[in-house]
Amino acid sequence: MHRWLPLMIATSVAMLLVTAGCGRKTVGKVNDKPISQAEYYKLLERMAVPLTQGENPIRDPATGRLVREQAGYLALRMLVDRQIILEMAEKEKVMPTEEEIKKELERQKKLPDFNERLKTLGYTQDDLKEDIKVELAAFKLLTKGITVSDDEVKKAYQQNIQQFTIPAQVQVALILVNNRKTLNEVQDMLKKGNDFHVVAMQKSLKLPNMPQGLGGVWLRENDQTFKQFPQWWQLLQKTPVGGVTQPVVAKLPTPQGGEENGWIIFKVLDKKPRQVRPLDEVKEDLRRLLMQAKSKRNLGRELMQMRAQAKVSFEIPRFNRRWQQDIKQLQEQLSQAQVPASSAVPAPAATGTSP
Repeated sequence: MHRWLPLMIATSVAMLLVTAGCGRKTVGKVNDKPISQAEYYKLLERMAVPLTQGENPIRDPATGRLVREQAGYLALRMLVDRQIILEMAEKEKVMPTEEEIKKELERQKKLPDFNERLKTLGYTQDDLKEDIKVELAAFKLLTKGITVSDDEVKKAYQQNIQQFTIPAQVQVALILVNNRKTLNEVQDMLKKGNDFHVVAMQKSLKLPNMPQGLGGVWLRENDQTFKQFPQWWQLLQKTPVGGVTQPVVAKLPTPQGGEENGWIIFKVLDKKPRQVRPLDEVKEDLRRLLMQAKSKRNLGRELMQMRAQAKVSFEIPRFNRRWQQDIKQLQEQLSQAQVPASSAVPAPAATGTSP
């Protein structure tokens, strides 16, 4: 659901301030020496984390540098906004019901790798239900009184079918060499039946930002590389799973940032055909996107106004001072009717990633 709202997101470290280590005086050990909970929280409070708009990092327009915020202050500010959203939903009588929350949870459970994502985020289903509650509240506020028919959803699906098309993919391991002598040695080793991954470890160049032979990497048919070298994609399509290609001439990056002549040998590990996600699978997400598109409500601005009026205090004095500074600046912006794009509805959790 986070995809349909412009969300301000930070890394998951922020929410650890309010969720991790509860009830424990230590959070770990190093060579039998304990790491105290106080040390842990102090570091998290002060740690600077980058802000993002959706999935894109926010940069200072003057310097181009990433905008960062202390994780402790960011977590508190996001908790304030969560509470304001719920109070707005309660006041406007659009608070999500338990049944709506349960229905959305069941819908998300059908998404790929749901349980794995929960584990990665350190979420329980109760944690997720709290996020869903805030997300639904924000969505219902934004789309209050708006409906979208099944015919509208179907038409939008047909008109934007490319957005629901998953490109064909090939998983490959590869060997990179930059001279004919090494290339001949590699080919001889492969002809003698040596394992591709072992040969890759012994002979392949280890270049920065280049996938190596061990784990393999998934490549999509619409990757920029294949737009430039379509014959490479054709070669991989013709090569069966488990097969190894003939050497492909290529320009390889050097550690110094230049280029050199070389060769790439691919081993095809797996393939996935092009797929179109069926309408039933994307219908609900598409309906919500269309409802949002119809909305004329500036929920981000309303949230800013509510934030400026809210009675807020923190136990950490420096965060109180920072809050007052932010509210003063916010009130000036509101009085001048200048609402920056980054002031949109904040993510209900620091990751902004409901599975």
